[in-house]
Amino acid sequence: MRFNKFVGTILLSIPALLAKAEEVTFKVLAVNGTPILNINGQQYQMEAGEYPQYKVKVNVDSFPVQYNYIVATDANNAVSEQFVRTRQKDEKALNEFFNRSLTVKKHPELPRAYEAFPYFEQSKLYDDSFVSTIIVTCDPAQLQALYADTEAKTKIPAVVVYASPYAVKTFKEAQFALSGQSTREVPKLSYKISNLKDGKKELYNRSSIKLRAEHMDYSYIRDKIYGDIVNSLGVPTAQNTFTRVFINGRDIGLFDLSDDITNNRYLRETFNKGEKFTAENPIYKADCDGLGGIYGELAYYGDDITNPNYAIYTYKGDDVTQDSTVHVAQDIIPLLKEIDAYKNGLAQSFSLDTESFLKSMAMEFLAGAVDNYWNKPGNYYLFKDTAKNLWYFHDADFHYSFGVDSDPDLMLNTPLAQYPPLFANENIRKDRAPLDALRSHPDVEAHFRDIIARLLKTSFNPSAIFPRIDSLADLIREDAEWDISIKPKENPNPTSELYLAENIDGFDIDTKSENPQGVPGGFSIKYYIKTRANNVANELQIQIPAQFESDLGTVVSPDANAKEMKGNVDDGDDKANGSIKINSWNMSLTVFLLLITLLFY
Repeated sequence: MRFNKFVGTILLSIPALLAKAEEVTFKVLAVNGTPILNINGQQYQMEAGEYPQYKVKVNVDSFPVQYNYIVATDANNAVSEQFVRTRQKDEKALNEFFNRSLTVKKHPELPRAYEAFPYFEQSKLYDDSFVSTIIVTCDPAQLQALYADTEAKTKIPAVVVYASPYAVKTFKEAQFALSGQSTREVPKLSYKISNLKDGKKELYNRSSIKLRAEHMDYSYIRDKIYGDIVNSLGVPTAQNTFTRVFINGRDIGLFDLSDDITNNRYLRETFNKGEKFTAENPIYKADCDGLGGIYGELAYYGDDITNPNYAIYTYKGDDVTQDSTVHVAQDIIPLLKEIDAYKNGLAQSFSLDTESFLKSMAMEFLAGAVDNYWNKPGNYYLFKDTAKNLWYFHDADFHYSFGVDSDPDLMLNTPLAQYPPLFANENIRKDRAPLDALRSHPDVEAHFRDIIARLLKTSFNPSAIFPRIDSLADLIREDAEWDISIKPKENPNPTSELYLAENIDGFDIDTKSENPQGVPGGFSIKYYIKTRANNVANELQIQIPAQFESDLGTVVSPDANAKEMKGNVDDGDDKANGSIKINSWNMSLTVFLLLITLLFY
């Protein structure tokens, strides 16, 4: 009996001996300084991996492990995280970011209103469960020259590092430029990064991206949630997520990372399942000069290309041998003539994908898209798939939406019967040639109203979108507070000081409040969505369900983890984390005890 008790004691001791020697990898991203891992006062110097990653392997006695990071900025100064991290047993080692407590957060998925667009391929770049990091290194003199003339279309060479919780990717021959139009006037600039190629490798099937400053949006998420709902409609749209940006070691801020719509790689992935096109496909951008009364409403003004109403369309394709006006005459005027013929009953159709166009208009109407086609005809693209002889309307730039400070009362309260509203400071008529022509057919109008009703029952339903807003806001709140704290911004000569948040309170109000009082001059996102949905439902006699419908499933975000972690074996993390590492002494003792046990049993 005593012997059996002895054997039992030995057998019970073996797991404890094995458990005491687990080797765990810790990884952190630090743009400046050298990180130190701190576990209960015991500090471990971390070694540099691929910049900005640092890592260290530590023997851990028990789980969960509580720890934080310290970054030594120089020999005499260090900054310590003021929160405690926790690592559970068998948890993978992610690239954590210094001084950010939240690394990965999965969000509630939106229900699909319609099936996905059939030619679209997701990119893992747009996994929105984390805030990525982009580090730009360029010549300081060239950067200052770029800032000195923000209206110039200059590109400068740069080394660009993209880092996520799962990977670090470096592009040594990137091109860096300013982006946007009115955003060039404000303190926080927007950027474009192109030539993201390393040999044949690109950044998750993207070679060009936009970094949108969201300077007018206290919430930072209007572009994001607008795009999420458009995804639920099965309509082609630029994808977006969040990233923190550093240039030459300097804090720049939190940005919306978005697709560059005119880039060939994006067009392939969106309209052709990632395959190369067999023909040249033209793409155009339409703008709006509301004060001058010239805008891209898609109306036909005759065949004279010198008509100023055609100057609003700009060719953005690859053919640089001909002037933009030549392309407009060849492509846009014939399309507008088709629309005009349909409007006047001389044709049964026109070569625009009317289904995605109608869905885009339904979303503009519900979301109060102030600066888009139905209100101020511009901020959209026309892309032609030549092989299909089909044009696609591609909406863009959604930050002026969901009650932001630009005629918010009109956007919230104008009913469908009176839409679009007339703006007192704009010379824009209410007619919209293709939309008016389509809606003049009772069956099309009924279908259009069905699209609106479907949105109110699915992805535009507060029960669907509010939890997602909460989750996205939780993910980026620390970075939003960091962004607000960065002063001055990088534009040395801003001509507009609009929309600069002074503290994090504006962010909290804009993302969390359901009360009418939002940020200065506007409404909070939730108040706008809730009120707009109720107003439209009352007008169109739609019954909004308390719980959203999800009969077509949900819009699933791409997962950057799926492939990257599987192939990320450069430092043995998959072996080191969550698996048992036994040192030689423990191994010898364990074998000895096992032999003794077997001998006397």
